[in-house]
Amino acid sequence: MKTGFYALLFLFTLGCGKAPKTLLLEGVVTDNSFNVPLSGATVTLYGVSATTNQFSQIGTTTTDAQGYYRFEFERTRTEKYTVKITKPLYFDIENDINNSALNLKGATVRNYATTAKSWAEIRILNHNPSNTDHLQYLRQAGKLNCDECCTSEIKHFYGAVDTSLYCINDGNSPYRIEYGVYGTNNSGILEVITAPFDTTTIYLGY
Repeated sequence: MKTGFYALLFLFTLGCGKAPKTLLLEGVVTDNSFNVPLSGATVTLYGVSATTNQFSQIGTTTTDAQGYYRFEFERTRTEKYTVKITKPLYFDIENDINNSALNLKGATVRNYATTAKSWAEIRILNHNPSNTDHLQYLRQAGKLNCDECCTSEIKHFYGAVDTSLYCINDGNSPYRIEYGVYGTNNSGILEVITAPFDTTTIYLGY
């Protein structure tokens, strides 16, 4: 009887197994400006401890020619993980992964995409200024909600104007404004495709 009991206990233990001691996180980072893998990007993995709430670096790596990255790390009492991806002249990526979302039986796959930085120069020049001149323009298309982004508010200019404003944008993407000069028929829409890593000018003369 005892022999049968121990045999069942042994089989039960094998069936339950143990939680994996290591976790695997991998994926591909894409450059959406050129529709190619992003090589040479720095990928850093951080963890937030469930017991101390401390933020600590687990590891760092660099994407290969196919944009691939991989982390194999020890499983600990971690509440969540944060992936940060950076490369000069590209927009940073930051993404949180909850502990509950990790695959315990294989790789957790997280693919990411970013774009090259570019800039739109909005060149504004009033050729025959008068104190009563009033120009306004509104961004219709272009990057929003980043630390370097221009606001989406209506811009107003009065009298003599000779200035340039610079707005960051996704490379190979449109930047478009709608403008109007009060009391005149001078209004319309101006658009450019901003070149990656460079500045493209929108000329607004009136």
